[in-house]
Amino acid sequence: MRKPLLFLPGPMQVPDHVRAAGDKPLFSHRSRQMHDLFAKLEKSMRPLLGMTGTGSTVLFLASSGTGAMESAITNLTSPGEEILVVVGGTFAERWIRIANAYGLTVRVAEVDWRKGATAADVGHAMTQWPDAKVVFVTWSESSTGVLIDLEDIGNLVRSQNKLLVVDAVSGLAVSPMQMDDWKVDALISASQKGLMTPAGLGIVAIAERAWQKSTQAKTVRYYWDWKNYKGDVPCTPALSLLLQLEASLDYIDAQGLERIFARRAEVAEVIRGLVKRLGMEIFALKSGNGITGVIPPAGFDISGLLKRLDKDFDIQIAEGMGRLKATTFRIGHVGHVSDEELAYFVDSFEKCVR
Repeated sequence: MRKPLLFLPGPMQVPDHVRAAGDKPLFSHRSRQMHDLFAKLEKSMRPLLGMTGTGSTVLFLASSGTGAMESAITNLTSPGEEILVVVGGTFAERWIRIANAYGLTVRVAEVDWRKGATAADVGHAMTQWPDAKVVFVTWSESSTGVLIDLEDIGNLVRSQNKLLVVDAVSGLAVSPMQMDDWKVDALISASQKGLMTPAGLGIVAIAERAWQKSTQAKTVRYYWDWKNYKGDVPCTPALSLLLQLEASLDYIDAQGLERIFARRAEVAEVIRGLVKRLGMEIFALKSGNGITGVIPPAGFDISGLLKRLDKDFDIQIAEGMGRLKATTFRIGHVGHVSDEELAYFVDSFEKCVR
């Protein structure tokens, strides 16, 4: 078992065979080999995304998840345009900061951070701001552990002829996603969580309606311009990371999605059971399988817990974020966790708390 043992919202442990794939020999990014690798990666991503449309595309950016978010803003808006951002956590607030940087008119719908957004919340906001043509939501909120139900939201947004853009950074490959069925027009994710790959790849899945909107968008962009990534590679890609992603997707395919999701759920249940057994509360009232936000008893020394886990057991977990920083901490289990690692974490965490 390699240490430090990461039980963070990301990055997580990278399986040894995925890590080793980064040592493969490099090759020209202008070669047929590069073209074939991108084609294979896109084909492998589609089942994870629930994407079957012939007009849809998956792009792989050398960036963090935030870079992928920024690419969605720049490709789907024009200066001054009105957008709607649904906020149920700290990472949803990032949509606001990016949009403000590009001079957009941002309408904000605040929802219950413990429950996340509902179709009723989004419907009320669209009625309040009918001129907002693009709706940005966070499916899996890394600051709270909440996973929202997207299907009703997607159908509602589509019925109003608006675009739905989804942050799935900490949800993809952790919980089932159905882009087409749930009417998601663009989805962003990143490599370092459920995809079990080191950080550094931003992933953007673009359905046909989003492609059409991008051709009309006037926001200034160059590196983030989606159309440049169709066909020839516009700039040097993160080849070693792409080779590691290939190894991870091969592993997911060999395991099967049902088994992958069942394992994520199994680990999540163990972690949530541990937290409750020790007299703590789960922050999320609608929990996903990747992150457990924890509310400890009043007066609990959160900083002391994090420091002792790290110093005495080589385990890293995360403090709360934003307005939850002082009152919560987070245990991440978005990626690969072996039985040995899970047992060691449970034993060590319980010793620290008790």
